[in-house]
Amino acid sequence: MSAVKAGDAFAVYGLLRKGASGFAEFGLEAAFRPLGPCRIPGVIHDLGGYPGLVAGEGAVIGELFEVADPSVIPRLDAFEDYDPQAPDRSRYLRQRVRLLSPDAEAWGYVWNLPVTGYPRVEGGDWLEWAAQRPR
Repeated sequence: MSAVKAGDAFAVYGLLRKGASGFAEFGLEAAFRPLGPCRIPGVIHDLGGYPGLVAGEGAVIGELFEVADPSVIPRLDAFEDYDPQAPDRSRYLRQRVRLLSPDAEAWGYVWNLPVTGYPRVEGGDWLEWAAQRPR
């Protein structure tokens, strides 16, 4: 797996979106430059307070950024429980994804475990779903 470099595109759909807890926690305002909304192919499931993106027929609402400070990536990998040295033991994988819109390729995290029993996030928008879910 190649390394994430400054200038690379990075798509997020859950807790790393602007306004979500991870965005502020990891200082993504400084580490990522906003490029606008994006749509990621696949579906997301509610894994109990956070989403997981898996392959499927659908579009996931996300945000696209340009990486300004790649030193944040190892901290994001740890947050997402992704170990580049042991992907088979990782909950998420950091992969290159071809977006539905804009027409671009970006880094993103995809869920690496079964989603059986977890509800599908209808509409594909985690922030909207999370705002309506019972606490």
